[in-house]
Amino acid sequence: MSKVIVCYGKDIIERTIEALQILNPSLPPKNTKIIIKPNIVEPLSKDSGSVTRPEVIEGIMRFIGAQPYETYLAEGAAVRDTMKCFKEAGYLYLEKNYALKILDLHNLPFMKVEGKVWKEFEIAELFKEAYIISVPVLKQHPFHVTLSLKNMMGILKPGRTYPAKGYMHEGTDRNAWAERLLDLIFHVRPHLAVIDATTGMFGSHIHGRLKTFNATIVSEDALACDIAGAHFLGNENVFYLDMALKRGLGKLPTVIEKVLP
Repeated sequence: MSKVIVCYGKDIIERTIEALQILNPSLPPKNTKIIIKPNIVEPLSKDSGSVTRPEVIEGIMRFIGAQPYETYLAEGAAVRDTMKCFKEAGYLYLEKNYALKILDLHNLPFMKVEGKVWKEFEIAELFKEAYIISVPVLKQHPFHVTLSLKNMMGILKPGRTYPAKGYMHEGTDRNAWAERLLDLIFHVRPHLAVIDATTGMFGSHIHGRLKTFNATIVSEDALACDIAGAHFLGNENVFYLDMALKRGLGKLPTVIEKVLP
């Protein structure tokens, strides 16, 4: 079993800090490369419910504090111009106020890796030997949910058409897609998951209906965090999370709730 903290409160920054303080994750040694990977799909407002809110990233940065890390905020969006997406969601102030660099992964080098099922694919070289923080927003998806594990699709080399990582969905067999995702996670398994559950999006992952939760869900086990997040969305058994459990890519969660005044 893995510890999962669910922290409630209207102040996104403060509840994110509180959740991480309660979790007390084992941060890496100084001078380590830390990559914060949000979920930025298209150029959308931070309050759309489709993209990770920048306040969650700010909470993470405040929690990390003045540690001497090499910190990046990196994403490869569904559209080609990820920086346009960062700007639309109000992210650019983070680079001015905190010791981090915002990067569009589409413009960086990629490296070939091999999987158990997905024999060869390319991922952003930046993620090699890095401490990875996956920061998705709480959303349903045609494959049940899109949370901290599926969020890692953004580091794949972009294809030629929209959506940039759509080639991962080739074919009609959802289990084949799941096996590709698990091969990806084998190479870039997040060390820390922080789910923005300010709202949950139902019926879609881009233009669905929103329900307010005012929560942040955190764990050092991304799979356990996703299972807890899926429960918020009413998904008790997510096929690809069950497959990840069988592949040993995480454990079931023990959920501890912290309700803020």
